[in-house]
Amino acid sequence: MTSLSIEKPFELQEQRRDDLTILFAAGPLERIELGVLETALKRLAREDRRRVIVDFSEVTTLSTLVVAGFVICAESFRSNGGEMTVTGTSRSLRDAFRMLDSHGKIHQQPDVVAAIKTMSQQATEKGG
Repeated sequence: MTSLSIEKPFELQEQRRDDLTILFAAGPLERIELGVLETALKRLAREDRRRVIVDFSEVTTLSTLVVAGFVICAESFRSNGGEMTVTGTSRSLRDAFRMLDSHGKIHQQPDVVAAIKTMSQQATEKGG
């Protein structure tokens, strides 16, 4: 008997903690799903939710084209006053971000807990 593995569809969940918004992406992340993520970032900017963590730890597939598109989205978010940290990236994805984001504008942390801690410390330093 052959078992058939069906990949779960893309899902984007949002969690808010004080002034931080965490977006948890899961499943395959291709061009259409990138549009969903971009729309969420634009909505957060309109809502004045400027501090965002995007977690990729549950993303199953991601093309170089989509990584490049995400870098453009992240730069747009940042240029509109936003602060973004990316978490849950594999080594190859971290390398792709470094290559495509040569100025290091996309901050990376190993996981959401580390990102929250770092972003909270930065907010305290800026505010006080």
